[in-house]
Amino acid sequence: MERTAYSLLEGMESSWWYQGRIGAIRAALRHVGVQKVSTALDYGAGYGGMRNTFANLAEHTDALEPDAVARSAAMKRGYRESFANEDSAFKNSYDLIGLFDVLEHIEDDKAFLLRALPVLSHAEKSTGHLVLTVPAFMSLWSTHDVAHHHFRRYTKGGLHKLLRDAGYEVEYASYWNCSMLIPASLLRLAGRSGEGGLTPPSFINAILHLLLRMEAAVLRYVPLPFGLSIVVVAKRSSKTC
Repeated sequence: MERTAYSLLEGMESSWWYQGRIGAIRAALRHVGVQKVSTALDYGAGYGGMRNTFANLAEHTDALEPDAVARSAAMKRGYRESFANEDSAFKNSYDLIGLFDVLEHIEDDKAFLLRALPVLSHAEKSTGHLVLTVPAFMSLWSTHDVAHHHFRRYTKGGLHKLLRDAGYEVEYASYWNCSMLIPASLLRLAGRSGEGGLTPPSFINAILHLLLRMEAAVLRYVPLPFGLSIVVVAKRSSKTC
């Protein structure tokens, strides 16, 4: 990503979108019964905004972040180890790998998922999980995607097939952020990215955060049929163990 994109990421940890994404991730993991694991990898950790979330999920969490400035800041937040590249991180095995709005930045997403598969722990009584979020619907492609160096947006069905073909079993998949789908669609039709809406005035931020908390309460039990993004929890398919 460009430096401006990293700067945006650093400044929005308290935003409705960022906190809403955390709620969706937690709901999806609870739905499949992932509560506490031994080791986790925050792939594409950025400035470490997900560190506290991982702290509630794993005893030890490592970070993978290629950007040196972001990686240095992330390490100050309590990760066990920090890696600058995939080769170093993938020498380990993990019970949980998190990719939060990362997969769309990888040109060959299937090849990446194939590389990650052996990294997931698969002891007899424990199967490693991959939890990820991605932006939804190519029809919503905008200047925001271009500026952030995205290669694609996804549909739930397409993502499900991609994971299955790479050797994963999808345990839970849902759209999320359905509250903002219509406003965002209108902005994209007007040729605007809508990026400014990620950091609105505090009272609007609070209202949007409440809407996404309500969504998360639903997501814990049933998937949503549409939304701006997708959250998925997958594990190694029994055919690949």
